[in-house]
Amino acid sequence: MVRDRLLITGFPPFSNNRKNVSQEVLSRISESSVYGIEVETQLLTVDEIGSSIIANRILDGARFSGIIHLGLAVKREKINLERFASNLISMKEPDNSGRLLDSEQVVIGAPSSLETTAPIHILDEEFEHDELVYWSNDAGTFVCNETYFRTLNALNQIGLSNTPVVFIHLPPEGKIPVEKQVDKVIQIASTIVTRPTYDVVAGLLFDNKGRILACKRPAQDAWAGWWEFPGGKMDQGETASDALVRELKEEIGITANPRKLIESTTFEYDDRTVKLQIWNCGIVDEKEIILNEHDESRWLSRDELMDVKWLPADLPIISRWSLEGIPN
Repeated sequence: MVRDRLLITGFPPFSNNRKNVSQEVLSRISESSVYGIEVETQLLTVDEIGSSIIANRILDGARFSGIIHLGLAVKREKINLERFASNLISMKEPDNSGRLLDSEQVVIGAPSSLETTAPIHILDEEFEHDELVYWSNDAGTFVCNETYFRTLNALNQIGLSNTPVVFIHLPPEGKIPVEKQVDKVIQIASTIVTRPTYDVVAGLLFDNKGRILACKRPAQDAWAGWWEFPGGKMDQGETASDALVRELKEEIGITANPRKLIESTTFEYDDRTVKLQIWNCGIVDEKEIILNEHDESRWLSRDELMDVKWLPADLPIISRWSLEGIPN
């Protein structure tokens, strides 16, 4: 079967909960389109059978462009993207079938945990400034986690671990209105199954010796250890200048003055398209720089430009500057 549709699942109420927001979100998504993506929705049962339904469908030949599992997290206040599924089920209360397990493996002999196959870096970029969506490293040990682990493990078994799968824990609707949660789930869905295009602005910053500033991505980043111009993604409705001023303030603590567009190029990564603008922001005082999001920074002369490992989108520009000189 061709992977031509996105699968989204949810759960009905369980335990003492009268409602399960994942069921309501699922219902509303089933009545709307997701940016032109064909969507299949399925309500799972809160028990062992329900946790196995999607894994069994995959093993039986079902194929999807992506899978999003939704579940209620009663004590959460934000929308959580679960980074890992644990091969552990340990219940403090029975599931809807009356099953009550304590510290047992979800799948005997499988790895102790499995990581989401959704594009982590792309999701980081998409929700960088979103106060409602966060990564979580703890999916719990109830049926939500069990479902997530079984799905990831089934894809591993048949060699389809490139299918993007993520579990989203949703807070009660009293914390975030259902309408807003629906919008965020649709945004996540679009992000994991379509190739995004990002408008990115970067600052060309000089010291009083004519050297330019390069910054090293932090250890927790998907591009950890690579170097870049400081800057970032433009938010919807922002001008390039406004976005760069905001990004440089957030990243390195300076108030910039974008004066002149130096470079404009498009670069195709494996998972996204970047439209990059580099703006001359003039001379800055290195004493004012505070690294809020990078591990390290360096001032580089023309002869030193190739001494660091530049991001792929930046490298062609840097290579040319090393031969022709740094523009101003």
